[in-house]
Amino acid sequence: MFDCHYDLLTYIYMNINNLSEVKKYCNKIFQNNITGGIFNLFYMSPEEMKEELGIKKEEINIIKNLELVNRIIKQNDIILEHIKYIYGIEGLDYLEDLEDIDILYNLGVRSVNPVWNNDNKFGGGTKGDKDRGLTNDGEKLIKKLVSKNIAIDLSHSNDKTFYNIIEVCKDLKIKNQNPIIIASHSNVRNLCDVSRNLSDDQIINIKELDGVIGIVGVKQFCIKERKFNNNRWKYYNAYVNHIKYVRNLLEGVENIAVSTDDMTYYNNLYYKHFNVFKQTEIKKELENELLKNKFSKNEIEKIMYMNFRNKILDRV
Repeated sequence: MFDCHYDLLTYIYMNINNLSEVKKYCNKIFQNNITGGIFNLFYMSPEEMKEELGIKKEEINIIKNLELVNRIIKQNDIILEHIKYIYGIEGLDYLEDLEDIDILYNLGVRSVNPVWNNDNKFGGGTKGDKDRGLTNDGEKLIKKLVSKNIAIDLSHSNDKTFYNIIEVCKDLKIKNQNPIIIASHSNVRNLCDVSRNLSDDQIINIKELDGVIGIVGVKQFCIKERKFNNNRWKYYNAYVNHIKYVRNLLEGVENIAVSTDDMTYYNNLYYKHFNVFKQTEIKKELENELLKNKFSKNEIEKIMYMNFRNKILDRV
């Protein structure tokens, strides 16, 4: 199974002093479950970086952080050779110069979220100013990403920024450029009305650019409720309902992928109940749920890995 959004690089960065546990964790996850995907370093506001990750502002440097994680991975054989993955950067608040995209590309970055929940110099996030769209710097960024064949991840963009990016990409497509569009960890707003999820029109726009939507196994984006509980079958059903909805809306599964946005490695009780599936069980459990819901084996192969491979890995 290919995981469209997995903050593995952040996990490694947070645990550079405990690499034996990192290796143990990765081997367990990759042995029979996750066989590829987008592995991310994620960036929030300086206050959130310090509070949630214990990272001070002066320690935040996208290039140096990625170089460090890259070195750790190579020196410690953390990720197995048969895993087919690319690097992603989630939130470009700390990008100092547009030309730094070239350096990030050379380090393996093939997917970028221009914004996280907060607003930044490129556009508006889902928890920021709803009227803030793509800025002039943001438009230059999108054109640079398209020129480098780096996937543009629309998860976390507010509606205005989302549509501004779509507009720029459609214009570039008319000019025979090849934008790669994804929403790596967003579900259906009509089923769970939260700003991180996608409206029907947004889903259709992603399809029009031959993009991919990573239906994410996070409880709060599957069902809108006050408290999580341990009724896994309820969440399994809710998760598959999002896949079924997109299949019906788009009349096929060709633009559907899956993502975990796994947070269970956090030492935090909230995050222990955050995800629908366990990383060590997701491949088998999701296949079983899709079979129970009358998805064909061909549809399951497309959803689990073929769409991601064809529309992202083979194009970046």
